[in-house]
Amino acid sequence: MISESLENYLRTIYEIKLKKGTVRIKDITQSLDVRNSSVVSAMRKLGKRGLVKYFKYDHVDLTQDGLVIGSLLFEKHNTVKDFLEKVLNFSNSESEELACGIEHHLNTKLFSRIEALSEFFNSNEALQKELNDYMKSKKYEESKTLDNFKPGESLIVTRVAGKLIIKKRLLNMGVLPGTKIYIERAAPFGDPIEIKIRGFRLSLRKDEAKSIFVERFEVGA
Repeated sequence: MISESLENYLRTIYEIKLKKGTVRIKDITQSLDVRNSSVVSAMRKLGKRGLVKYFKYDHVDLTQDGLVIGSLLFEKHNTVKDFLEKVLNFSNSESEELACGIEHHLNTKLFSRIEALSEFFNSNEALQKELNDYMKSKKYEESKTLDNFKPGESLIVTRVAGKLIIKKRLLNMGVLPGTKIYIERAAPFGDPIEIKIRGFRLSLRKDEAKSIFVERFEVGA
């Protein structure tokens, strides 16, 4: 069993291999927006597990085991992304980001049911339209990042995204999905933003606020 991070690397290598045939370190750094040193470290770990062949300063290739696992991860990612985008009507970029997190926590049973639901709605346009119309009729605002709101507003965290280092810091501070946030004050240019959460006061940088997705329900919703 490998970590979520290494699974992302393996899926990315497989995806690049499908598109280009040859996978170079720079291709992986650009695709995942990470440092060269991080990629090299990950390749060494995957190499020790017998999943990739890492040719120093040159390129990366998948072993037979790596090819099998990479293809399964790629299929799972695309199935979840397709479900979020075509069935639940998320945007392409939102679906991509959410799929990157959800795919690591699906057991076989849940994955097969998501796959079945996707096939069901994709083959039943009338039901798909009915579902989309129902969701549009719900009286709530689309989730936005915290930096889009003003002092005095009460919000609910829907998800925490962004770079892993920022996400970890926010989660450690108690900024979790479902948590209520009250904005107390914000600097003229939105940095820092002072909030009250779980009875504590926190001061957030703008890049942190941009990583926190929140929503504000309309009165009477």
